[in-house]
Amino acid sequence: MPMSNAERQRRYRQKLKSRASGDALGDRARDAAERAMLALWAFHERPAPSGLRWSDIDGCTTLEVYRGELQRSPDNLLQACRAFLPDFEGLTASEARAIRTVVEISDALRLASRTWADDVVTMPRVAA
Repeated sequence: MPMSNAERQRRYRQKLKSRASGDALGDRARDAAERAMLALWAFHERPAPSGLRWSDIDGCTTLEVYRGELQRSPDNLLQACRAFLPDFEGLTASEARAIRTVVEISDALRLASRTWADDVVTMPRVAA
């Protein structure tokens, strides 16, 4: 049975409230990680400079195998994402955004400063 317009609007408002309150932050982070993994896979399927696909080089021939490789160690996804810093060479704009989001989430969780040169703010030195 299709939802009424009022029901759709209610669900939409509920999602907005959930996002604003931070309740759905874990789900949003998982979604960001999934988008980044799919962006990495898309790059992985393109030919390397040698003409071979990266999957032919490293043996990850399916998305499931590649996902397993990224899940094997907690740092694998982040290391793969950071490998594209600072200029995201070889990625489309949407792939770069997906990867940037995961790096920014990681930096925020570590309370690290942003890694983007154009966003760095230098604090004035205080004389001792």
